[in-house]
Amino acid sequence: MRYTTGKDSVLQNTRRDVGMPVPLPLQELKQKGAPDEALSLLQPGDSGVFRFQVDSLIKPKSGQPVPPFLRRGGNVVLMYVATTGKLIDQAEAQAMQPELQKRAMAAQMKQRMASPEFKKQMEEQKAAQAKALATPEAQAQFKKDDAVLQDYIKKNNLTMQKTASGIYYQVLKPGTGAKPTSGQTVSVNYSGTLLSGKEFDSSAKAGKPIDFPIGQGAVIPGWDEGIALLNKGSRAILLIPSPLAYGTRGAGADIPANSPLKFEVELVDVQ
Repeated sequence: MRYTTGKDSVLQNTRRDVGMPVPLPLQELKQKGAPDEALSLLQPGDSGVFRFQVDSLIKPKSGQPVPPFLRRGGNVVLMYVATTGKLIDQAEAQAMQPELQKRAMAAQMKQRMASPEFKKQMEEQKAAQAKALATPEAQAQFKKDDAVLQDYIKKNNLTMQKTASGIYYQVLKPGTGAKPTSGQTVSVNYSGTLLSGKEFDSSAKAGKPIDFPIGQGAVIPGWDEGIALLNKGSRAILLIPSPLAYGTRGAGADIPANSPLKFEVELVDVQ
């Protein structure tokens, strides 16, 4: 489905932004001349183009004036629709929602990253993080955590690689897909434990992978860096020093301050 103004400015494009058919419920018709009526005219497999006067779409529903950008666009909205070859029921539509939400989040992230304001915000965030990690206190904690992590690796007979920042990682099962790049949305199965073995969180509790945009500060720095090292489909162990995890603040009652953490992760998908 694609919506444009009368002057061809694209308002929405599900083929571009989501890349898969979007389920739309057929509602009881309460307003003539609205998109619901247009959709009711189509049979499975049909395509159509519908033209609406903006005034008739907005005012009856909201009582608000037409936005200026739509006025400038000719006061007209065009709806281009291509339907699939079959109708689906509510259960099938519901089953599609997790994938639709993940794809929509990836599209929104891509649009957000294109703005100069966002780029400036990310530069400032990275500069602040680098400054915090360079303090004598943080460097001393890195040194302390590294000794603890090396001891843990030796005692557990792990074969790990170390990044320049101090993260240790071991790929348990190589993936065959591409590595994610900054701004892409990744789906990750994980379990997180203290080095004592006490689990503090896992995706199994939610019954699904966690989705987040990588490299954007949505998760701890150790995840932004560590997950980016993996190919899609990989399973790995990450050992993260506390300054790249929850630092001096810890996280609630489960993660004490200055705790190095262990994560077992699987990079399920990259959008």
